[in-house]
Amino acid sequence: MSTTNEMQQNNWWAEGDTPVRTNSRVTYLIDGRPTLLSICRHFLMARRYIYLANWGITPKMELVRGKDQRAGPDGSPEQEALVAELRAEGLDEAKIVFWCSHNLTAQTVLGYMVQQGVEVKALIWECSNFFSHYNPKVAYQELVDVGVTCILDDSSRGILHHPIESLHQKIVVVDGTHAFVGGIDPLIELNGDFDRWDFPIHHFSSPLRRNKQDRSPHPWHDAHAIIEGPAAGDVELNFRQRWNDVVQRHHLDNKLLIPEHPLASPLESDSLIQIARTIPEHTYSFKPIIIRGISQLYANAFSNAQHFIYLENQYFWLHAYYGIDIPFLGTDSPEMERNIRELGAALRRGATVAFTLPDHPNVGRAYTDAALARLLNEAPEAFTQGRIQVFCLAASTTVDGHEHYRPIYVHAKVAIIDDLWSTIGSANLNNRGMRDDTEMNVATLNAELARDLRLMLWAEHLGLLSEDDLFAIARHLGHQHQKPELDQRSIGLLQYLKEKLGDPFVGLRLMIERAQDNMRRYKANLPLIGHLLPYLTAHEATQEGLHFREDHGWIEEPEQSHELTKY
Repeated sequence: MSTTNEMQQNNWWAEGDTPVRTNSRVTYLIDGRPTLLSICRHFLMARRYIYLANWGITPKMELVRGKDQRAGPDGSPEQEALVAELRAEGLDEAKIVFWCSHNLTAQTVLGYMVQQGVEVKALIWECSNFFSHYNPKVAYQELVDVGVTCILDDSSRGILHHPIESLHQKIVVVDGTHAFVGGIDPLIELNGDFDRWDFPIHHFSSPLRRNKQDRSPHPWHDAHAIIEGPAAGDVELNFRQRWNDVVQRHHLDNKLLIPEHPLASPLESDSLIQIARTIPEHTYSFKPIIIRGISQLYANAFSNAQHFIYLENQYFWLHAYYGIDIPFLGTDSPEMERNIRELGAALRRGATVAFTLPDHPNVGRAYTDAALARLLNEAPEAFTQGRIQVFCLAASTTVDGHEHYRPIYVHAKVAIIDDLWSTIGSANLNNRGMRDDTEMNVATLNAELARDLRLMLWAEHLGLLSEDDLFAIARHLGHQHQKPELDQRSIGLLQYLKEKLGDPFVGLRLMIERAQDNMRRYKANLPLIGHLLPYLTAHEATQEGLHFREDHGWIEEPEQSHELTKY
């Protein structure tokens, strides 16, 4: 059996773009509530500049909601505790007053920081009309109206591009010292569904998540990361290259060009860290012209795996998707072909591979089913031995004595290898994440960080902890201020999770049992415990006698009443 020290000597990294850093730190953030809360606080602590580049942005979306924005009336113990927390985080009195007296939308917060003399720049993806997830021109105008300097980035368009290429990074840079990278955009899609702000507990519906029709969007599971130290400069380098490329290509005012800033001071760290990108050919003119660093990361990591691979992703496709949900019409993706071969080789070495995928991806359900079938063919004995496990997530609620179910949209892009190496980012496991879209991931080699990420994800999926406990542990792991008694409780809860889930094979057995039990509960119209269910292909769902629809999977109720999700 390979030792941890031996595995650390393996090649985990991408070549030809950004360096591997030894002097930076990464904190993982699970789901929208803690992620957008942290982003908002860092916006307000900015002193010099804020840079944003996203797949989509809803400027009037509230980044902070409920008791995180105002915990109670002025003078109440709850509100005083919130004020003390904001003060400890570094906000001055004027910003605390602003926090407690305004709806903390992206537009309001960024506009306020412009008024404070902070330079705010946003790179807005000018998507084609084929996409309808947001309106870039409206977003542009809403940010410009409050003083944000915006550029519409049309770099994914043209006859030489993949027909549905997107600028898919979700990044924020604050003062060059902190950067955010991951799967979460500050976005509510135009159809009113898929609000990125959600609780880790993923309620069936919530009054804090409502659209214009007063309906609660589908629960949304995601992951993000905050990077501190010189590695934040690698995220800034990417933003600067993209921004300046658009300025120069469109012959805009040279005053818009972003100069190079000094790297942040080095930090003490136990992690090796790399920022990796996918940049397709013909998209930008900076060098290297083609970057497939994320593809390299995944292939190297899978080839190093000895015992256990855990993946969360929106997609798992072998074939390239061109807008039609028929897998055999898509060309093979060389990068995903290699990924599946490496996964198969790991399985043949005796490793276990587990996935958490959405039951109802927005597109490409048949593509995922086809790739899973290919993986089973790579290592059929692993399947018969139970070493390939695939889950999905759902929420339930009781109304008038009857249980109702909704799929949780899995949008996280997470990989954990042997509780040693991990990555979070924007890149999906498909042709687009590996080759055809502009993406960014952060990867770390740190056993404690990888294990704690897995513990937090599995505790959430198993329903082991309450919302407040999950939130407190997240703040503890992120070294964020909270009441001493909450921090002590977090330490105890984290120890409980280490004892219960620390062995990934014991934890996986609990995941399998919970998913199977929840399947029985689903069929018996009983409440789910936690969120886990087996992922079923179209064929498997039909065999189980379930109502499967290509656009909705098998969990979504065919005629779910609007009243169930109304507030």
